[in-house]
Amino acid sequence: MVSDILSKKLLILMEIATGNYTKLDQIAERVGITKQAVSDYVKKMKKEGMINVSNGYYRVTPMGIDILFEKIDRIERYINERKKKLQMIEIFSAIAGNDIRKGNKVALFMKNGFLYAYASKKSTCYAVAIENAKKGEDVALTKAEGIIDMKVGKIYLAMLPPPQQGGSKSIDYGTLKKVMEKIKPDKIACLDIIGKIAFKKMDIESSFEFAPIEASINACERGLNVLLAGAEDEIRQAIARIEDYNSGAIEKISYEIVYP
Repeated sequence: MVSDILSKKLLILMEIATGNYTKLDQIAERVGITKQAVSDYVKKMKKEGMINVSNGYYRVTPMGIDILFEKIDRIERYINERKKKLQMIEIFSAIAGNDIRKGNKVALFMKNGFLYAYASKKSTCYAVAIENAKKGEDVALTKAEGIIDMKVGKIYLAMLPPPQQGGSKSIDYGTLKKVMEKIKPDKIACLDIIGKIAFKKMDIESSFEFAPIEASINACERGLNVLLAGAEDEIRQAIARIEDYNSGAIEKISYEIVYP
């Protein structure tokens, strides 16, 4: 995510934003690269409108500050994602897939969006049970190692007619039903009133009542496929949020627009 060039550029931007520098060699010493390299980066950032010189001091422009916060946010998301993958939690819970005894080394799997633990199975990720548990109970685990073998899910965006075209009243429900049968999503949610009424007419309950885009992204992180339904404006907002997530993610969420 963060290339070598971007990391140096970000460090220079951070130094200028948080210090008072009049000379490039001062910045070079702090960042740990040559004065010439700093000069090249600063020239580029001046042209991009990220840095200027005021009263002899290098300053970060409002645009530069915005970019700085954006990059820091991406790095934070990257770190948090890696922490999840490394299972950096001392004690956590899973659903017992079979009977488990205290001290068992259990195999971990993601199934239907939830973490399951099995005694006497093979996996790419293991942990140790710190209590007894019967099949179907929650079991406390520790000493996780490895990475759970799981692919992120996909988001399908069902483009429904906007209000000026009749909204839910002009939907071809037969076609929408066929689309859903073909996709077979794990979760279904509406983005707006049109989607809500459409699902109501089909006697379908939305999986997420509020914050459907964020909830859908979270579901995808757990390996589930999601269908989001709404008019064009809402679909475009959903795409923008997915793209924003993907810009800082290692495993990107794919999406597809479907037209029922």
